[in-house]
This record gives sequence, structure tokens and C-alpha cells, in this order.
Amino acid sequence: MSSFTLSTSVDALLGSKDSVVEGFYRRLLSAFPELSRYFEDIDLRVQASMVTMALVHVEGFYSHRFPATRHYLQVLGHRHYHVGVRPEDLNKFRDVMLLCLAEFLDESWTDELFSQWKEALDLAISVMLEGYQQDFTF
Repeated sequence: MSSFTLSTSVDALLGSKDSVVEGFYRRLLSAFPELSRYFEDIDLRVQASMVTMALVHVEGFYSHRFPATRHYLQVLGHRHYHVGVRPEDLNKFRDVMLLCLAEFLDESWTDELFSQWKEALDLAISVMLEGYQQDFTF
């Protein structure tokens, strides 16, 4: 069993031919069909790529707290606010993402890696919520 960290698990996601995130949307919408309203007219393959890249930023912010990454997450939160995503929906996303990451990493998934990913996703959600009702200039 290899010793994965948050960073190396992101590397594994980016290096995989299998799209963990495409499976994520099937699982999310199956568990929470009420969330399907957010994905009408959305190409989930494109969305899967966007979420994969967002996970890179989640890891980067957790590891380094770069101001630019904080701003990205705040803008992401602002965009979610404008499409009507409720704050509690972000926790549903987190919980399903953790299940998908555990499945993808299989034997490399540990309690420590679970804790790191949960902390990173919770941190990202809190920063996204900072941006919910803010106005941004670019």
C-alpha cells in the first residue's frame, strides 16, 4: 500500500484515464435527485473537467493558502450563489466526493487521507461561502 498525501492523490486524479468526477455526478444525482435542477443543459463531461480542476485548487489552497486561490474559491462560491446552490448543498457535494475519492484511491485511502480531504473541502466550502453574496471586480 502506498502512502498517499493530499497532493499525490491529486496527481493520481490528474494522471488517471478514468474520470472519477464523471462517476461522482452519477452518484451525486442518484443520492440527491433534487440537485439535478442545477445541471439542466449542462454537459457533465465539461463539468467533470471543471470540478477536477477545482479539486486541484482545493488542494493548493489547503496546502499553501495563496491569496489568488482564495479569490478563485470566493468567485466560485459567488457563481454557485447566483445559480441558486444552497450552502447545505455544498456539504452533499463534499460527502459524495469523499466517497468517490475513497473508491478511486482504493487501498491507498486511509483515515489520515480522509481527514486531509475533508479538511481541505471544508476549508474550500467556507471560502466559497465568503463569496456567496459579494460583488467581484476583475
